[in-house]
Amino acid sequence: MRFLPVFLDLTSGPIVLVGSGTAATAKLHLLRAAGAHVRWFSPEIDVAEELLLASHYAGRIGIAIGEPGEDDLAGALAVVSAAGSGIDERIAQRARALSVPVNVVDRPDLSTFVFPAIVDRGDVVVATGTGGASPVLARRLRERIEAILPARIGEFAAMMSRYRDRIAAARKRYPGLSLRRFWERVIDGPIGAAFHAGRTRDAEAALAMAIDNAGTSATKTEGIVHLVGAGPGDPDLLTLRALHALQAADAIFYDDLVGPDILGRARRDAELIFVGKRKGEPGIGQAEINRRLAAAAKAGRRVVRLKGGDPFIFGRGGEELEHLRQEGIPVHVVPGITAALGCAAEAGLPLTFRSEATRLALVTANTAEGPDNVDWNGLADPQTTVIVYMGLTAAEDVRRGLIGAGRDPQTPAAVLARGTRPDAVTAVGRLDDLPALAASAGDGPALLVIGYVVARSEPWRTQQDAAIEVAA
Repeated sequence: MRFLPVFLDLTSGPIVLVGSGTAATAKLHLLRAAGAHVRWFSPEIDVAEELLLASHYAGRIGIAIGEPGEDDLAGALAVVSAAGSGIDERIAQRARALSVPVNVVDRPDLSTFVFPAIVDRGDVVVATGTGGASPVLARRLRERIEAILPARIGEFAAMMSRYRDRIAAARKRYPGLSLRRFWERVIDGPIGAAFHAGRTRDAEAALAMAIDNAGTSATKTEGIVHLVGAGPGDPDLLTLRALHALQAADAIFYDDLVGPDILGRARRDAELIFVGKRKGEPGIGQAEINRRLAAAAKAGRRVVRLKGGDPFIFGRGGEELEHLRQEGIPVHVVPGITAALGCAAEAGLPLTFRSEATRLALVTANTAEGPDNVDWNGLADPQTTVIVYMGLTAAEDVRRGLIGAGRDPQTPAAVLARGTRPDAVTAVGRLDDLPALAASAGDGPALLVIGYVVARSEPWRTQQDAAIEVAA
């Protein structure tokens, strides 16, 4: 490690910036955004526009025309030069002679410090550097880090800072209180979850209460449950909040629609517990799943209930939410991309279309009474796109029910099987052929889509183009 990462207090002294042009202006904005007092030496006389754009930041800015001498550099907290060959060498030499840290843009050989790629979340700042060897790589790493950091992490840190004195006073009252364990419970438990979910006032009130009760709860670990939607199958369609929950979980209860690629995004030492139901095999009843979720949370564990698609779309997430609430367990819902949206998007199939499909109906054929008891009459409107979940083996009942309700047998229809997964298949045709389409699609999970918008999908267009070629 050639360059040691440090964080400078930019209020403790001025920064000297030398140069003009794109590189110098970029450093000017970065320094000003951090609240630096900047002395800008520019060879250009007309810099009014740059000064105007940088004037709204905190801190002072002064400008001089020309090249700074040793007296100008003396007393500077640091020097940044982007003036070009010749001037940069002289500035670096002067700064080194005065023992002032210097950065020459794109010249690590002349620099005593380098700028990292920065993720700025207010009170939380993450810096990534490659020692000047590859700024592009540093930026790529920054993008990945930025993607996994919760958006409110800086505000969360600021809230914690406001209560540092209060928890320090509590520690004096309770000498056995471990600050490390206390803050771990805050960060990883219900308080942190509530804050990142946007319930900041509730989180702050809970933090204040936790500090007041620190003496009695020093050894207590409070469990929490996240009901998480895993999306339609592609792990890259997990939401960031879902990824955060998976990486913090102690135990993950998952169903049969959650594939190994998604489970691979979880924390490596998390316990994986299958609670799904596979075709032809007895499954765990909902009451038992509810009991296990509650028991794990009461044992102080961070629990994720992971469901394919979205937990509130035919996933019994509502039942689990109600049960956990009744048990007094903190529970947070992390929505996922529901299968209807994700699979249709992959197939280029718009579920609504102006003046053609103005309504969308999500129904399930897997009801307790069976598909014969679904009220298809409300789905006969030709401007309604019908999405049938768990309908692969009930395709004949769906066809018969919709046609019997008055839907045109020639309505375009599609079977989206294993959507967004590597083995995804889309079969398109007409409502009257729905059972044959379902048979050709193979195993599930699958969605049935009935509506004129199917004719706007990529598979439909491909099929039509192939038919034209054969006819020609």
